[in-house]
Amino acid sequence: MTDNPFTNRGPTELEDKAHAEAVRHFAEHLKQFPVSRDAIKHIERGLAQTALAVNMAASRPTTQGNAILTDDSAQWHKGVDLFDSIFVCHRATATGPEYAVVEHFPANGRNEVWNSGRNAVEVLKTFTQDQRPALQVWTEDVTAQVKEFLAEKYPGQDMSRVADAFIHKFTQAVSQKRTLSHDHQQKHGRGIGI
Repeated sequence: MTDNPFTNRGPTELEDKAHAEAVRHFAEHLKQFPVSRDAIKHIERGLAQTALAVNMAASRPTTQGNAILTDDSAQWHKGVDLFDSIFVCHRATATGPEYAVVEHFPANGRNEVWNSGRNAVEVLKTFTQDQRPALQVWTEDVTAQVKEFLAEKYPGQDMSRVADAFIHKFTQAVSQKRTLSHDHQQKHGRGIGI
């Protein structure tokens, strides 16, 4: 993670204006990233419980109401909602239950399998491991979009510090939240044998 580019020298009036415009223009992106990141962390922390819930759902009789057809023409049954139209599904096969993480795309009604396997824990682990690089790619993509936006809005001006500060804004909040949480755990963990 980079330091705030405005630490050594504060922003100019033009940089302040450009930063405010970028924040307004990309407000939805700033909201989406933490939600996705936190959802992945939540899945990782509760991996065993989620896998247990998926296994329990697979052991109950299935109903047509929870059946979904994926792009590969396979029929799955929703087991557990992970987040934003992403589910862990299951289906019975001749060799036992199979599990998959499936994303539903409401705009076109498609259902896409992210990954599948015979072990619910492994399917969930693979999904979260695949999402970490996706979040990094997302950050790089938004950075490029911000730089392009600023270049169009302020032709001939070097707005690289503004773009860096924009990305730093929400990554720093993540870091501070993690540090505060870690410090809190350490303070309350001393003397308890954690």
